[in-house]
Amino acid sequence: MSGNIYDRLVADIKSLEVHMWRALRDSGPAVFEYTTDDCTFAIDGMILDKDSEPTLKEYMEKTYKPYDKYEMHDLHIVEVGLMAASAVYKITASRMRDDKPPEKYTLMCSSSWAQGADAEWRLKSHSEGRAFEKRA
Repeated sequence: MSGNIYDRLVADIKSLEVHMWRALRDSGPAVFEYTTDDCTFAIDGMILDKDSEPTLKEYMEKTYKPYDKYEMHDLHIVEVGLMAASAVYKITASRMRDDKPPEKYTLMCSSSWAQGADAEWRLKSHSEGRAFEKRA
């Protein structure tokens, strides 16, 4: 793939990841602006999609707790094909919990994006898992 096309792919996916996390900070349903109908999330200890119980839509609308703050680190974009890419990165984030101090997280994340015939990128899958300390 030529450098110019690859550079555009990397820039597009980086931008989409930032927008997706802004949506996750705002509300659960806000993320649907970026997803496919068959998108799968692995978050909060569950694998959620259109057929899961609860469905991804139900969980994001009723149960999901938005992040208050987030910061992305070590973002790597992996070209999967001319019209597909994955992002792998670390997030530090916090969520307010009732009257308690914010709960802080360090997460390892991965997202897969596909570009449709309309040239729009859509999120196919997203996963978050707790990061552990580096092993010596």
